[in-house]
Formats: sequence, structure tokens, C-alpha cells
Amino acid sequence: MKGLRKHCNAIIACVCVGAYYVNEHIVNLLYITKEVLFIPVVNFLLGKLWNRFTKKEKQEEIVLTPEKRKRVKDDAITANDQLQKQTDIQGRIERLLGEIDGADRVIIHKFHNGGKFYGGKSTQKMALVYQASRYKYYKIDNELNGGEFNLEKTGSILKKVVDKRYLHLTMKEDKKKYEFTPYFQLLEEDGVEANHLRILRSGRDTYRNIGLLSIHFIKRKKRSINQKEIMLIDKAVRDIQLLLVDDLKGYPHNNII
Repeated sequence: MKGLRKHCNAIIACVCVGAYYVNEHIVNLLYITKEVLFIPVVNFLLGKLWNRFTKKEKQEEIVLTPEKRKRVKDDAITANDQLQKQTDIQGRIERLLGEIDGADRVIIHKFHNGGKFYGGKSTQKMALVYQASRYKYYKIDNELNGGEFNLEKTGSILKKVVDKRYLHLTMKEDKKKYEFTPYFQLLEEDGVEANHLRILRSGRDTYRNIGLLSIHFIKRKKRSINQKEIMLIDKAVRDIQLLLVDDLKGYPHNNII
């Protein structure tokens, strides 16, 4: 009996050892199968599905047949020098809007004499003629958005801009100075936190003040303009002034200053 028991124990031990090695082999085999076959195949298939649903269709270049007709000389679009100037000016203020950190709106007002009134005298006014805004709802929707804003409503602000050629306003710091000035009040009501103003002039040897370029900061209070931004604004002002000289947009008929 003792011999039989020893043989049985030996057989059981061999079976256990064999089962252990078989189990280890199976585990290793499964691991290798997972790492070598399963995961790469799944990743490959997922990649194919992702590309299928996200890949943009290649845009084919549109080729139109050549225009055989001749353009008339008085075509209102291509022969319109005014339209070309106005498009150029609009493009420049849109570019300036993107170049100035924190700017939300850039506008241009032109000065005009407002027409003749009773007594033969005119009232100096300004008209908003160009506007670029970061968002559609930032466009001006008050008295400044029109052609009949009386210049006296700017108070001493305009005089300082004319004398210094620029003025940087922050609503909080400058409130005591201009809290009763209609222009300042309109900016406050419109949510403007800061306003950088530049005078626009025409002429070489002599000049005439022809308008205002105004940069509005709505989302943030811009305390000052840095040197790089000053250079960008200077260049925009120089270019826009040249274009505005012969630009008739916004002027009442025969009422240019």
C-alpha cells in the first residue's frame, strides 16, 4: 500500500507540474496573441474606420470655360475707381483689427459740413463710413452710426485728438474728465472699455483734417498701445489718408468741407 501511495503521489505531482507548465504556456501564448495579433489588427481596423468617416473629400479645381464676350468700357464694377478705393480702405481696417491686441472694432468717421441751414451757416458733422468688428453684434448701433453726428458732441476730446494727432481713452480712468460728454457717454453705453483715436488728414505741404480713425476695445480695458501697435496704426493711417482724399463715400451731395 505504501508503494502504491508513493506512486500515486508521484503521478499527482507530475500532473500538477505538467498542468502548471501548460497553464503558463497558454498564458504566454494568449499574451503573445494579444500583443502581436489582436491589438495591431484592432488598431489597423479602427484607423481605417476613422479615416473613412473623417477624411475630407479632395476639392477639385473648378475650371470654367473662357469668357468670349468683351467687357464694356463703362462697367460699373471694374471701371469704378471709387469702389476699388473703398474696398481697399475696408480691407485695411479689417487687417488692423486683427493686428491690434484686444481690439474689437475699428471705425472711420469723415467730417463734413452738414449742409446749409437757416441763416446760411453750416454745422460741422461727421459720418460713419467704414466699420470692421470682431463679431457681428459688436457693430455700432447708436447715434455714432450715421451721417449726422454733430462734432460739438465730442467736447474737448476732438480738440485733443487734433492737437496731439491721437488720444487714448479708458472709460474708467477718464470718466471724471468726460462723464458729461455725449461722445464719451455713447461709448460707455455701448460697452466700450477703451478707445484709441487718430486724426486723419489730407495734403502734403499743407493739410486738412478729414476724419477720425477709432479703435474700440470692448472685452478688455486696454490701458495703452505698445510700440509695435503704434507702428501698425501709423502705417494704416498713412495709407488710409491717401485713399480717403478722393473717396466720396459718406459725404452729403456737394457738402464736402
